[in-house]
Amino acid sequence: MFGVKKKGLEFELFVVMKKICALVERMKYCENCSYATDAARCPLCGGKLLREVEDDDYCFLIEKPKLEGEMLADVLRGNGIGCVAVPSGSGVLSAMALPLENRKLFVRWKDWKKTADMLYAEEAADTEMWRQFLQENAEKFSLSPKTEKRILRKAKLGKGGDALRFCRRMIAQAKCIDGGKEMRFSREQLIFCHASGAVVTVNAKTLEIVSVSFEKG
Repeated sequence: MFGVKKKGLEFELFVVMKKICALVERMKYCENCSYATDAARCPLCGGKLLREVEDDDYCFLIEKPKLEGEMLADVLRGNGIGCVAVPSGSGVLSAMALPLENRKLFVRWKDWKKTADMLYAEEAADTEMWRQFLQENAEKFSLSPKTEKRILRKAKLGKGGDALRFCRRMIAQAKCIDGGKEMRFSREQLIFCHASGAVVTVNAKTLEIVSVSFEKG
């Protein structure tokens, strides 16, 4: 899959994985955070007491919502990759003795690159699946007057601008599309389209563009 095309998402992922391969050779390990890094300090706790990472060190891989994280951990174990899923989330939930909503996944360093490759390939396939779904239904997109007004202002499109056209362009250019996420309280299924400079959020059922978050700067 990687390195075949010279343009688009596949080439970008190929470049990312090449960088990962280069970094793997000089990684350090923070025992406090179980995190592998090529930096002089741990990016999570800021600690300097780093050592060379060893094959059997469990290293942070990814954080996922509870159900998705537990399912992914089971898939990895089924593929012979040792995986530890640690509850994670809001301190407010901990204080109220409520179950934490996320899972942090850790795998041994010797399996980390193989697992990262697997996740990148899965993410690329999911992105293209959701992009196709959204583009096939692009004419059904809708916007509330409030959301449209905000997009016109933030994107500097002017009074004669087309907010829906802007959103369709952002979706077409999105580098990652994370779809079908159920919100904790509303139970709505949302699709998050991460484009350069903005994230477009679409209701998977109604196809309403519920928000566009712009990067600051």
